[in-house]
Amino acid sequence: MSPIHAYYLPADSTSAIDASHPVSVEQLSTLGWKLSSVGGGPDEIELAGRKVAQELGFPVTQEGCIVPFNFDLEINAATLAPEMAAILMKVAELENSDICLTNEAAVAITSGNLCIDVEDVTTAGWVRIHSGAGTLYRLPIGAKYRVAFDEKNRATAGVVFYKETISNVGWLVNKEIDNHPARQAYLAQVLGQT
Repeated sequence: MSPIHAYYLPADSTSAIDASHPVSVEQLSTLGWKLSSVGGGPDEIELAGRKVAQELGFPVTQEGCIVPFNFDLEINAATLAPEMAAILMKVAELENSDICLTNEAAVAITSGNLCIDVEDVTTAGWVRIHSGAGTLYRLPIGAKYRVAFDEKNRATAGVVFYKETISNVGWLVNKEIDNHPARQAYLAQVLGQT
């Protein structure tokens, strides 16, 4: 079981990162990010992720709703579903861009370490989350996040659980996000706006 470590990023991107301003899993939960850790090897982690996805109402037996991934883009082309390989290639091209899902998803990290930045709309800041094998994520619809395809993340593999098939998954980038209904619903939920 890998620990989850999260902290606020400095508002000034030229400042050194100071991990001394921690963010708890509970705080991330108020932003819609549900994280937990489980122990075991890749198969046990995937089974735990499948159980969580099923509890969240995801169709865990429908083809196209459970999709393995690997951030090593060379492996992707040969081993992944074409839709997932295309999504990861696009995300890699948009490295450090704001990304937002318009469909529900959950992720189980089965190997490696993942570092993502998520927006904290309550403070207008960003939180960096470091996690490793055994981390389960529920990605909130409408939330902004960024993924870096650096050397640490390239060794990351896992499984994504989608509520709809991967061919129906929608995601937005940068300026497309702000006025989208999924984003507006997310802000209303987190900030209590109506």
